Amino acid sequence: MKFKFGIVLCMITSCHSNMRENVHADKVITFKEEGIASISQDIDSVSYLPLESDSLAYFSNGTKVVFREGKIFVGDLFQHKIVVYSDAGKFLFTLNSWGRAANEYLEIKSFCVTDHEIAIIDNYNHFFKIYDVETGRFLMNKKMPFVAWDVEGLDRGGYVFAFSPANKEYHLNKARYRLFFTDNDLNITKKLFPYEENEFAPIGKMTYFSSSREKILFHWCGANYFSVIDRVEGDSIKIVAVDFGDKEITDKYRDDMEKINQSGSYYIGETPVTNGNYIALEILSRDTYGCYLYSMKDNVMTQNYDGESMVMPYPLGVDEQGRFICLLNSFGEYEMLVNDGFPRASKEVEDHMENGGVTILKYVTK
Repeated sequence: MKFKFGIVLCMITSCHSNMRENVHADKVITFKEEGIASISQDIDSVSYLPLESDSLAYFSNGTKVVFREGKIFVGDLFQHKIVVYSDAGKFLFTLNSWGRAANEYLEIKSFCVTDHEIAIIDNYNHFFKIYDVETGRFLMNKKMPFVAWDVEGLDRGGYVFAFSPANKEYHLNKARYRLFFTDNDLNITKKLFPYEENEFAPIGKMTYFSSSREKILFHWCGANYFSVIDRVEGDSIKIVAVDFGDKEITDKYRDDMEKINQSGSYYIGETPVTNGNYIALEILSRDTYGCYLYSMKDNVMTQNYDGESMVMPYPLGVDEQGRFICLLNSFGEYEMLVNDGFPRASKEVEDHMENGGVTILKYVTK
């Protein structure tokens, strides 16, 4: 984990336009290379939650974590499996049905969790596969009318899907949009953020959405803005942009990651995450990496520093209480944090990690 990155970001109400897409921003984050306070001033406490070890619960890389209905859903999108735990970390069941049968899938490109279902994108089979949220029992297949990289459910019913074209894959969707809103039967009700036929993202990522109980955030790599979707009122969308000034990615470099890095441009990395009071942002450039917390109440941004007692790896999401969630996949990661002064876990949790167990970090913000 790298925490060096000295900038200040200030949130103001303004207008901002993306040159290529002419996107109007409701708010703008202005980037400045100046000193900034430690992220520790925004963190009240951190707690450890060990996830029960089981041969059926093994995963190598938790790439999407969802807290819903008193359960924890850890998606390993590389291994195409979803491991489900109680909110106390007790192993419940695993979705790991590889194959071509009705209840099986050839991939989990991504998934979402609602009050009653786990829904999986299987682009290879062209199905949206629905499983019971309580047991993992297969319920039904829905034919996918398009290719999608990510999905979230809406409280009013229906879904929102994300697609970001790559140089060899943009043609997969005849309708050239990045966001598709649908009803429960996957009939398209709205399309947003069109892209040109020869346009593609400079780099892909595992997840394009992050979600809390009330909000869904959407971002595609290369964009200097992200969208905030109201989960209850799906038609309510706000745009938040980051103005990097003369260090913004120019249009002529926007599709070329090598040139972006050579130019030293700054850009948003992973999709921002919000707990309602703070927004976590990952800002990247050729030589830097940074995880930041922006306080919406105080209009102040803080960051990680090497050697600080309280740091926060970039979160995978938030739980139902609004705590930022990070995964500790190895004892080595834990030791590195503790050596910098991070609060130690109990002996029981340390033994769990030393024996190969995965642990969740829960951050309570002030």
